[in-house]
Amino acid sequence: MERLQKFLAAQGVASRRHAEELIRQGKITVNGAVVRDMG
Repeated sequence: MERLQKFLAAQGVASRRHAEELIRQGKITVNGAVVRDMG
């Protein structure tokens, strides 16, 4: 299993640090559900 911020960075969505911030802000959804946990 790969960490979400690492996956987002690999897809070119954002850097790992920026992806972490987007997750904390509740701006990332997976299968329609807001993700707040980076684990």
